[in-house]
Amino acid sequence: MNTYQRPLIPPNTHPIETGRYFIGTKEVRRMYSHIKQWIENRAPGGIAHGRPRLGKTWAISYMEKELPIDFGEDLPVLKIRCEQNTRINENTYYEELLKQLGHALPYSGRKPLKSDRLNKFLQEKAERSGSNRIILFIDDAQRLVPLQYNVLMDIYNYLKECGISLTAILVGQEELKHVRSAFINAKQGQIVGRFMVHEYSFSGIKTKDELKICLNGYDSLSEYPTHSGWSYTRYYFPDAYDQGFRLEHCTEELYSTIENERKVKGINKPLEIPMQYLTLTVEYVFKRYGISGKNVTSLSQVHWLDGLKKSGYIENELYNDLI
Repeated sequence: MNTYQRPLIPPNTHPIETGRYFIGTKEVRRMYSHIKQWIENRAPGGIAHGRPRLGKTWAISYMEKELPIDFGEDLPVLKIRCEQNTRINENTYYEELLKQLGHALPYSGRKPLKSDRLNKFLQEKAERSGSNRIILFIDDAQRLVPLQYNVLMDIYNYLKECGISLTAILVGQEELKHVRSAFINAKQGQIVGRFMVHEYSFSGIKTKDELKICLNGYDSLSEYPTHSGWSYTRYYFPDAYDQGFRLEHCTEELYSTIENERKVKGINKPLEIPMQYLTLTVEYVFKRYGISGKNVTSLSQVHWLDGLKKSGYIENELYNDLI
């Protein structure tokens, strides 16, 4: 047993406790492949949509890290999040953009000054990088209203005149499809042509193979503290890990548990596991049954069912079955 070598870290700081970590999925890599192609083609934009809590925001974080590897470390990859705001106007939206993009003076001056400040800010980022391009992710983009699209078009047009390509990736819920259709029906081709040329449908975990890839991430693609050699699985199950236990070995048990519980609750639609509920399930099982909890030597369907129930996954599926 090598548990005495287990790293000593302050309480509640491990990524499993904080939730601040990333585990790659097959779907995220598939989405990345599509969006990478959009960027290579200098497409002005596209939409990526899916059910809530599937991991779309998670995927944006992944792409923020990976795109500079493929396109140069200085590539400006920016992200903003759409807030629910019933009193939005051009002035307040420029303020919001400046604030979220990290400008030091988001509120000073009137609207024309804020517009110019934002445009110059983006222009400088693109020119300094040497790429003459900006990648902008807009999360929760189903909340965008026409006024905001008009502001984004003005920004796009300004950058284009400066010889800079803006690729705006609108990421959000399935309503984005309907927004796109509404713009087409209203003959708002200028909006569709700039921001909705391409479309990607994001999905959750559907197969055992996809689930296994995610669980393997806890075994071999995670590590804390950095450079310690202690994966998340090893940290929470050190004795079992030393004996060859890996979380990916639980794929069959967890998948069967999910299938059985869905059947018991009468959930008939195709199986799709949002990433949020998988991570909540794993985190609960690690904390409850790992070395800091009950310290079990192996995990069974009983443990996974406990974690699944605590995650809220079944309740979410029952709710979505009604709408």
